[in-house]
Amino acid sequence: FFQCIAKQSCANPLCSDSFSEVVHGYIWRYAKIQNASLFFRGIRTWSADGPEERHLQILNSWGPLLLGPVWPLKTIFLEGDPKYRDVSSTVVRRICEDRRKSREHGGDMNNDELSRLVPECVVEKVVEAYG
Repeated sequence: FFQCIAKQSCANPLCSDSFSEVVHGYIWRYAKIQNASLFFRGIRTWSADGPEERHLQILNSWGPLLLGPVWPLKTIFLEGDPKYRDVSSTVVRRICEDRRKSREHGGDMNNDELSRLVPECVVEKVVEAYG
């Protein structure tokens, strides 16, 4: 399901060499199988996501050394546009829940609020997942 959302959002011709994959287990193992040389991780801001991301970076560094045994991949963090720093999965889930409740009571199912946060092409799938 989430792979479907990712594929739809990457349908843009500018992403023609991108793909999404749902991975179970250690992401670093999958990356090694795919011959990846880097991890890219998107974050809102360092103040919002930094501590959790550093924790994951430590796990993705020590895991390969201890369990691999392979050398860990370098992680590059991509900080999002500051105008989206207040966007989180919690906010998206709240909007979807509000939309579901409105639909149950025959209200307007306007996607404008959600469309500002996720690509229009995946709005209905996101609502389906979180509503």
